[in-house]
Amino acid sequence: MLSFPETENKLRSRISSYNSALNKEKKSYGHINDGSGKRYLLFSLYFVLNDLKKSEDYFEWYMKEFPDDVGEPIQKLCWALSLYRMGKNDKAKYKLAELMISNLYIIPYIWGQEVQEYDIWHSSSDEHIDYVDYIPEEVKGKIRQSEIEWMKKLYDSFEFRRIRKRYIEIYHELQNTKELEARKVLLNESYSLLDNLRGESS
Repeated sequence: MLSFPETENKLRSRISSYNSALNKEKKSYGHINDGSGKRYLLFSLYFVLNDLKKSEDYFEWYMKEFPDDVGEPIQKLCWALSLYRMGKNDKAKYKLAELMISNLYIIPYIWGQEVQEYDIWHSSSDEHIDYVDYIPEEVKGKIRQSEIEWMKKLYDSFEFRRIRKRYIEIYHELQNTKELEARKVLLNESYSLLDNLRGESS
């Protein structure tokens, strides 16, 4: 789990160190492998720092360097909330929806709702309920009440409930579907669940 620097100066120093390491890897090898996941940890560090201009610059760099990266849930949480702070509401909404289906448990966990693990196929460890334990206390402590209310309003909206319901149905079915073509059809549908939101955020 990420240990957070205790002062703003140390936080900026850690961010600079991680960025330098990623850029050095790009310069040395022509691409960034980032086996340690620094690119994800930076989202949490920038969120806690709350320097929106630096955060925005990093998001743009990340999207350029990792255009096909699936990402991970805590990264998406910090990204969604940072976009919301920037006033980029459509992009923030889309990123929150991405978070919701990358881990079904994090959003309700943020406001203390008791959740049970769904009887579905979880394709990676990132999707299980115990992944909420990896959210740094420093990140949780920086989430404002107004942001919790924004997340809850969207989470309870018809649009998000419809997406969530169908996602759970698909992944419940995948749990017992072995035939490859049938799995492909279900997975392709799951990948398209956010298509309507994508148009709003572009």
